Amino acid sequence: MNVYRFVTDDDFKDLTFLNKDYVRLFSTFTGQKITLDWNEEVFGISEDKLNRGKLLDFDSRCYGATLIVKKKFEKLFIDEFSEIIETFPIKIKGISEEYIYINITNVVTAINFDGLDMQESLAMLRGENIRFNLEKIENETIFRDIRINNFYFCTQNFKDFIEKNGINGLRFMKVGTGL
Repeated sequence: MNVYRFVTDDDFKDLTFLNKDYVRLFSTFTGQKITLDWNEEVFGISEDKLNRGKLLDFDSRCYGATLIVKKKFEKLFIDEFSEIIETFPIKIKGISEEYIYINITNVVTAINFDGLDMQESLAMLRGENIRFNLEKIENETIFRDIRINNFYFCTQNFKDFIEKNGINGLRFMKVGTGL
């Protein structure tokens, strides 16, 4: 079973946090339910020169464990993943269309570090050969690892869901297999 990490598709414009405090706040979201007062106005379009000429009409963006999707897809995500996600409204400065932040609350002991020292573990995580515990992920679609929770991982089923619904803006990188 192949396992993927999904990231932002570089063909589309990047987002930036409007306030550096939001970077710290979002980094604290590690799979727990979010119970704080929510501020919708968190993101803007990056003015970085690398953004010139890129497409603005994206459906989704993902930075680490920050998944943003157009609101028009919210019902699809809730219908498919209601037990493992929660959604929050997001406004992107400079874009009139509404978006949502999707917090993945499905945290599993997915990565198999058995028999690896620290150097070997780090090398495995940097490569495309992460060993996942098949018995822990075989019924999963999208998840965080209990130890490496600052990324979202998924199986072919989530990749198929995104493609079937025509949601652009994400790129899937094979990072390992379930063994």
